[in-house]
Amino acid sequence: MSTSTLTTRRHIAAAAALASALAVGITATAPLDTAEAQPAAAANAAAAASWPTVKSGQRGTDVTTVQLLLNQRGYSLKADGVFGSGTAAKVKSFQKAKGLKADGIVGPNTWAKLIVTVKSGSKGSAVKALQLQLTDNGYATNADGAFGARTAEKVRAFQKAKGLQADGIVGANTWAALVRGGGSSGGGGGAVTLKFDKGTVTNSKLYVLKGGKVIASYRAGSGTITNECTTGKGWLPTATYSIGGHWKNYNGSLIKGYAIRLADKRCNNGKGTLRTELFIHSEMTSGGGQGSTEQTRWDGVGDYKSAGCIKLHPNDIKSLFKQLDKNGWPKSLTVVN
Repeated sequence: MSTSTLTTRRHIAAAAALASALAVGITATAPLDTAEAQPAAAANAAAAASWPTVKSGQRGTDVTTVQLLLNQRGYSLKADGVFGSGTAAKVKSFQKAKGLKADGIVGPNTWAKLIVTVKSGSKGSAVKALQLQLTDNGYATNADGAFGARTAEKVRAFQKAKGLQADGIVGANTWAALVRGGGSSGGGGGAVTLKFDKGTVTNSKLYVLKGGKVIASYRAGSGTITNECTTGKGWLPTATYSIGGHWKNYNGSLIKGYAIRLADKRCNNGKGTLRTELFIHSEMTSGGGQGSTEQTRWDGVGDYKSAGCIKLHPNDIKSLFKQLDKNGWPKSLTVVN
């Protein structure tokens, strides 16, 4: 048999083998940007279509996630949860580098390029973004940027609840389920409650939960010192509070505009000083705008300090009211350490 005839037959056999392989769904092995199984193109398309759109002017955990993932990708910026001009510029640079439309809007195509697969042993900004998203979805996790056993446990629990492969590996499907299910994007049925998690007097967290799942979270402050028995200065005592009235045009001597009243409470598990005049509020005018005096104008991080109440950024307390108007007003607030 001639060499040319043998070569021809080999080519025919190879082509037949390839056709057979394709017919039964076998594909060539290629590097993937995710270690998570993608069972069908239709499932991938559905996941991509479900990514939330994040763009200029927005605030919250999804924005922080975009910023942290950009940091992981080498586009250094402050992860403050505010989508301003700096974040928009970094997004555009990333999009341009990836051959995407450089419009500064984080939609399905940008998310698909931006996410980073993380798993046990991973460290860095992408892991911190994961941990923040887990907490926003009701799976509270310390956002320390280290993917340890605790984070893996929470990931598997989340995956199981969402019907995903519970392997503890965070790839495209898990990322998509996280960002569309947490923050202001989701939440199931059940009663609405509030939880205030003490961090520092200027950097703590207020969570909105529905049916026990976090549907929104906001940076918050409380007091000027951490002694909860100091009237007018100490942060809110650790306890559960009944929630009273809420107003968009409150006009007190110190508290104005958007305000939520909390019941009086004794510190140190009900045995100490009675704390009164407790609110969730911001710094604004009685009409909800920004005024000229310090007490009615938000100037920066220092304004998270309060006379023993819970304080939010003006935009965040307005967002909180929208969440509660939509999902139902809670009857209680729990303060935890």
